[in-house]
Amino acid sequence: MYYMGFSYWECYNIPIQYRVWFIKRLNEEIKKSNEKSGGQTRGAHHNSPDARSLMNKSRAQVPAKLRRFT
Repeated sequence: MYYMGFSYWECYNIPIQYRVWFIKRLNEEIKKSNEKSGGQTRGAHHNSPDARSLMNKSRAQVPAKLRRFT
C-alpha cells in the first residue's frame, strides 16, 4: 500500500490476482534497486560514525529521546 500509493480499502477490495501481481512487481523493483546500489542503504543505522562524519551527517549530541541515563 505504501509503495504503490493505495489506501487500505483499495488494497483490500482489489482482486487477489492483482494483489499478487503488485507484490511480485514490488519485489522485483526492490531487488533491482538493491543490485544497483550494491546492497547498501542510506539508513543511518547501517553507517559507522566515521562514515556519517564524512557525509557531514554527524551530530554533536545524541537526540534527547535516544539518551540513556545511568
